[in-house]
Amino acid sequence: MLSQLRVPWAFLVRDYRLDVSYKLGFLFRVTSAMLNVAIYYFIARVFNTTAAPYLNAYGGSYFAFVIIGVAFSEYMSIGISAIGDSVRDGQTTGTLELLLLSPTQLLTTLLSSSLWSYVFATLRVFVYLIVGIFLGIDYGNANIPFALLALIVSIISFNALGLFAASVIILMKRGDPLGWALRVSSMMLSGVYYPINVLPGWLRFVGQALPLTHSLELLRRSLLLGEGFAQLGGELLLLAGLTAILLPIGLLACHIAINIARVDGSLSHY
Repeated sequence: MLSQLRVPWAFLVRDYRLDVSYKLGFLFRVTSAMLNVAIYYFIARVFNTTAAPYLNAYGGSYFAFVIIGVAFSEYMSIGISAIGDSVRDGQTTGTLELLLLSPTQLLTTLLSSSLWSYVFATLRVFVYLIVGIFLGIDYGNANIPFALLALIVSIISFNALGLFAASVIILMKRGDPLGWALRVSSMMLSGVYYPINVLPGWLRFVGQALPLTHSLELLRRSLLLGEGFAQLGGELLLLAGLTAILLPIGLLACHIAINIARVDGSLSHY
């Protein structure tokens, strides 16, 4: 068991040391979360009354709605971009081929490369939630166990999307068009800044194919209203089913991309 954790731990320690070596940047990324909360607090004071009819399912507070959306969408951004960024770094430093030729399984290598990003994102999420409490958000009814379960399934689904983005980077070398499209569409259609019921019907339908849509629904209702399996079991099943479809296909896409790059000799090119 311990031997299987050596690779994830090595990635985690390496990325932690790199990140904290730039102390000013590290501090700025934490404090910027506080500034974001303040900005959304004042925006909420303007739009609270107008948005109220759309927010009944989440307790009626736009501030609480948007803080949870912005905070937890960070996991989505990391899931989609971190694996691809690690692949890109491996290409530019010449270490990608060595990593992929190691005896460690491909999935372990790729997912381990994003571990520190998730740890740091968790720190920022705590900043969002704690500062939100000081500004009036009430988590007194929160169903923490269910929210954690929903978050774990969400992170797996976000990493599945990241595998698709990484496969494109392996083949194209420059740019991340698929990752960009997934991030932008998720931010627009998954209800990060506004409830999805303000969207036209066909856009709501497209949004249902994005894991972030179901993730935010689960997290908002479990944290703000205390709902659990009785009310949200179906939504959790939808997210788990979407994850079960995306993860093996994403892994297959990475295997195919790596095999193509090996055949044409471009695996370590950038």
